[in-house]
Amino acid sequence: MRYALGGRRVAIAAALTLASFSVVAPRIAQTSTVPPSATVVLSHNVLHGLASVTSLGLTDPSQTIGIGVGLEGANPAAETAYLAAEYDPSSPLYGQYLDPATYEQQFGVPSSRVGAAVSWLQSAGLAVQAIPDSSEYLLASGSVGQVEGLLGISFDNFTAQGRRFYANVNAPTVPAALQVVAITGLNSLEGPHLNPQVRALRGTTPARPAALSPNADIGLTNPPELWSIYDQPAANKGEGQQMAIFGWGTTKNTVSDLRSFEREYKLPGLPVSITYYGSETKVTDSTGEQEWDIDTQASTGMAPNTVKEKLYFGKAGSDADLIAAYHGWAADRSGPLQGSSSFGGCEEAPGTDGVNGGPGSPTGVVIAGNPNQDLYQRVLRKLVMEGRTMFASAGDTGAGCPVISLELNGVTLVPTPMMNYPAASQYVTSVGGTVLYFNDPSTTTPASRAFEYSWTHTGGGNSDFIPAGSYQTKASPPLLFDCVSDPHGNPYPPPPPLCRGVPDIAAQSGDVISNGYTVTMGGQNDSAAGGTSLSSPLWLGMWTRIQAASTKRGGNGFAANTIYTIAANPAKYAKDFFDIGSLSSDTAVTCNGPNPSNCSHPGWDYTSGWGTPDVTNLMRDVDGRIAPTHPTTPNPVPPPPSSGGTNGGTTCPGPQVVDPVGDAPNNYPGGDGSNIDNLDIVNARFASPDAKTLRVTLAIKDLSAPPPPANFVSAYWTVYWTFNGTEYFAQATSNGAGPGAIWFFSDGTFSGGTFNSTNAINGSVNPGAYTGGQAGTLVMDVPLADVGNPGASATLTGTFADTHGSFTVAGGGLSYTAAADRGPNLGYGAPWTVGRVC
Repeated sequence: MRYALGGRRVAIAAALTLASFSVVAPRIAQTSTVPPSATVVLSHNVLHGLASVTSLGLTDPSQTIGIGVGLEGANPAAETAYLAAEYDPSSPLYGQYLDPATYEQQFGVPSSRVGAAVSWLQSAGLAVQAIPDSSEYLLASGSVGQVEGLLGISFDNFTAQGRRFYANVNAPTVPAALQVVAITGLNSLEGPHLNPQVRALRGTTPARPAALSPNADIGLTNPPELWSIYDQPAANKGEGQQMAIFGWGTTKNTVSDLRSFEREYKLPGLPVSITYYGSETKVTDSTGEQEWDIDTQASTGMAPNTVKEKLYFGKAGSDADLIAAYHGWAADRSGPLQGSSSFGGCEEAPGTDGVNGGPGSPTGVVIAGNPNQDLYQRVLRKLVMEGRTMFASAGDTGAGCPVISLELNGVTLVPTPMMNYPAASQYVTSVGGTVLYFNDPSTTTPASRAFEYSWTHTGGGNSDFIPAGSYQTKASPPLLFDCVSDPHGNPYPPPPPLCRGVPDIAAQSGDVISNGYTVTMGGQNDSAAGGTSLSSPLWLGMWTRIQAASTKRGGNGFAANTIYTIAANPAKYAKDFFDIGSLSSDTAVTCNGPNPSNCSHPGWDYTSGWGTPDVTNLMRDVDGRIAPTHPTTPNPVPPPPSSGGTNGGTTCPGPQVVDPVGDAPNNYPGGDGSNIDNLDIVNARFASPDAKTLRVTLAIKDLSAPPPPANFVSAYWTVYWTFNGTEYFAQATSNGAGPGAIWFFSDGTFSGGTFNSTNAINGSVNPGAYTGGQAGTLVMDVPLADVGNPGASATLTGTFADTHGSFTVAGGGLSYTAAADRGPNLGYGAPWTVGRVC
């Protein structure tokens, strides 16, 4: 392992033209007194303690890597002063949020310094990308050898905790005149991390709160249910607004899953755009596909009438690319006023990025903080100056950040004193998670809250290093403490500031075991979503509704500032928020860490912030109105699919729906992961036995009424189709086991995630393993009069089938269902022509 400066050297490449770079020249001139040859060492841009991990030798000098270079703005002190004035009601600049062009003119990097930075990068042969209309961040790519030569560093490969990565072994040296803040991409260990899609331990069931009605639903909520539970006005669903989602990698199913979700709940087909940032030539990382489903469907489920959802994505899950995506939003003059980030890592703190000692490494394991935090902070601050809001999930690891894994109820808890970042930034609105049990809607009453409490694994606590925003210190939450130092270990001038406490607010996250929100994932409707990576986009959608009613130029500004102002008024707080952990019988005290301060209590706390919203009341207090300021006409609900013969199904000879066998694993509470043979779809077919009947036959791998498996008490098997724009179903349900099971058959319409039964119908059960005959099939005869009266030669489209297992858990009468299999896995089967004989 080498620590000497110099590394590998490469020949200097000729400088390339700057004509392709679009940056706005600032109005403020800047005169540099730094000698042209002076250099500075970026001491924070290196992992500490690399000598304690295993070196695998030199990194291949020809390996291509991408880096990001952050540049200091023209006048940081003036920028700080302007930000304070924007949010000070006594200032003439109050509410005068900057548009991107004005920000660049007043505070951006001078074009001469941007040009010098580009020339410096190109001098080593690196390809350079600028963010359009943004001057503070540049992307560059080239070989390891070229980057080593430019920065005077050396790269080695390492392995630690089963992960292989490369890293620079000494700090980079850069020209002082460029005023480089930091350089991202110098190691492949650090970067944003998705909040884990955690599962409960086998056999885990939720404890029943003593005050909870035995009839309460502890399962998955859907959009209409959250509209009523969080009191979201029907007259305002986000008209005229846009929303932003941040992530990285592939989005193969994101839009198609959103369309299926919209069809299920009769929501408008929202336009979606995806813009990628990064130096990579290909986008291959698919690890976030499920998260992007949650983000898009939670946000649009709460604000379905917005005009567009914009995805600002890194090509890879690296700080270099994600910071570029943040800058892309900040520079987008027509971009949304609000966005959501459902990922994070440990905040930067003295002792992080090392392997021994210090608050960042209490157990001698490599703890990667965020050495690029300064770059995130700058662009997040810029967004607040523009009046925009980034919502960020507080994390799913309790009162710590996600590094050292200890399994507890299947969820990771972390015994580190740092908070999850970017949720810990004073420039984001941090969102914690709650468990929400509810009373189901009826034909006369909407869904309502039965019980809501802080999830025991929601992120939340106190940063020791990031100062609280003025909005938080003015509201004086009692749990804030003095900062120990700044994130780099430098003391603050006395007296030290109060440090940031999170979260600011909360929304449903679920509890991993049963509670959560229904989404479509991988083409399968009614999949479970949870964690604070659900809570953040839910708040994004609800805040979008509030923004839609604003009459202020540039909207309501940074959400946290507005929320703390409202919450500081006891009368407004009492009606605008549900106080999690208060004296109400509809909540309870829970904790996300070992200290008493990590428990919920009346008012603001470290588990739920101010609590969950009453959107209508909050909107009235923020905007003075409910009606959207810029009414727009929502798009129609996405039409049902009309193409036939897909996914292996055929109209004749059939079956119309086919599905792979062995794709129904028992990953539910008490399950052992084995295939659920009695819920594993093989195929589904339609027939017309007479002029008045549609016969639906569903084949199952090995049909029986559960249990088995032991963790199921009942199930339902459903086949769907669409006729004249309405989705219909035929369904078999069971209760009890074996020959003693009671079976029931019904038909009806399916909309908004709800089965609207029309009639009981005739059906038969043929238990056993399916081998092509009658055994293993459910046969249901549907009167055509029940399902829209399709005449002879009418076409039934959008054919598919699914199965669900039902569970009863401790407490008597508490139950929920979960999807087991869908056929086909994605899309739909072949259409059926009524009256046809095959």
